[in-house]
Amino acid sequence: MATKAQKVRLAMFVIAASCVLVSFILVAAGVQLMRDRDLYYIDFDASVSGLVVGDAVKYQGIKVGRVVTTGISSDNLSVVVVEVSLDPGKVPNVIREDTQARLYSEGLMGLKYIELVAGSGDAPRLPVGSHIPASPSFMGNIDERAEVLTAKVERLIDNIIVLTSGENSRRLNRILTAGSNFMETADATLRDNRQSLEQTSRNLVAITEALAGSAASLHATMDSLHQIMAGGQVGNTVTELAAVIRAVRLQMEGPVPNLLANLNRMAGNIDTTVTHVDRTVMLSRRDLLAAMRNLSETLQNVRQATELIREDPSVLIRGRAQE
Repeated sequence: MATKAQKVRLAMFVIAASCVLVSFILVAAGVQLMRDRDLYYIDFDASVSGLVVGDAVKYQGIKVGRVVTTGISSDNLSVVVVEVSLDPGKVPNVIREDTQARLYSEGLMGLKYIELVAGSGDAPRLPVGSHIPASPSFMGNIDERAEVLTAKVERLIDNIIVLTSGENSRRLNRILTAGSNFMETADATLRDNRQSLEQTSRNLVAITEALAGSAASLHATMDSLHQIMAGGQVGNTVTELAAVIRAVRLQMEGPVPNLLANLNRMAGNIDTTVTHVDRTVMLSRRDLLAAMRNLSETLQNVRQATELIREDPSVLIRGRAQE
């Protein structure tokens, strides 16, 4: 059991420790209060949900201050005014008139902070106590896009509900059934014609290889033609062809005209001979006609005698007896 003296010593220790802790807190708070701070104001026209007093203010990713207060503007009820305290030692003369403030979210917990985007070096310095313009925040854009996306999703769900209800549901079932039947038919057709398709594929491969071979042959032929054209064979061939043409021309100018003249004379002689033969035939035509008449009369007499003998063969006997 603790004695009275022990209790007194414990109480004195607790009091001394409390005094030391309070002194440390007062000193730290005094240092913070006595430190020079630059106050600026940022006007946000969008929601700053999640931003609380004490949240960090960063400049190009470096923490340079904190949020002091947040409130609604008295001039515009849709604007949120955020008072920030910046350490002048970290941002000496870097807050310019074209510096902008944006609201960002950090980490998985979504802790908010304000990011100051650097301005240009030529812009004038923004006086302490001025308003830093706020640019559209990434979170605001996400919220707007989320709302639009939500509306589209709801519209899509409504359309799906309409599509899958009543007559549309039956039509959809018929379409799905028809599609399933078509796929089964196509699968069966592919199985039945698999060998033909494989053969066709092999034929295509063979045709492709043949075309490749033909292309190679054509390329070789073109190379040969190029070599021939580049060499002297074509020139020699042209020279020989010119010599042949000159020889033919000499033949046409020499023996060929004489041959044509002889042929003309021969044609004239043949024409004269034919004329003489025709004249001879005309002259002997009369004698030929008389001979043919006599021959006709003779044949007629023979015919009559033959008929007479056929009718009465005894004529031959009587005729022989009378003689």
